[in-house]
Amino acid sequence: MKTLNAYDVALYFLYRARELDAGDVISNLKMQKMLYYAQGHFLSIVGTSLFKESIEAWKHGPVVKSIYDRFKKYGKLAIDFKELDHFKHEVYNKTHLDLLPFIFNKYNAYSAWELRNKTHNESPWVDSYDPFITNEIPVELIKDFFIKQAKKEAQSYL
Repeated sequence: MKTLNAYDVALYFLYRARELDAGDVISNLKMQKMLYYAQGHFLSIVGTSLFKESIEAWKHGPVVKSIYDRFKKYGKLAIDFKELDHFKHEVYNKTHLDLLPFIFNKYNAYSAWELRNKTHNESPWVDSYDPFITNEIPVELIKDFFIKQAKKEAQSYL
């Protein structure tokens, strides 16, 4: 299974937003949370990481630092679709294209702040955050949490 880099995943989400005419709605804060949820779902369903970069526990939730740095120039505004000049369809395989639309559709409806608050109630961030030092959120912690969430969701249908 090919592991993407987080920038490829971010570009996919921008691509979906533009294709679905979702408007200029993905800020850096929202993108960070969507990357976290994408990694979590991928880990729980496929069993491997979607992207290779680590996720850190920051004040406003999970963050992929390299993506934060790349998009911080937009501040609180939407990330410009001109970033899609770097988008390459060929980096995504069938598994990516099966799961990424689901993840986009599930989380894009939330505002950046709603996603931020959601992550603040979830154990991977809660157990990793320290206001005095930046900690990485361990991949296994993310995976275990999302597996448990999927089981809870499935049981709610029984």
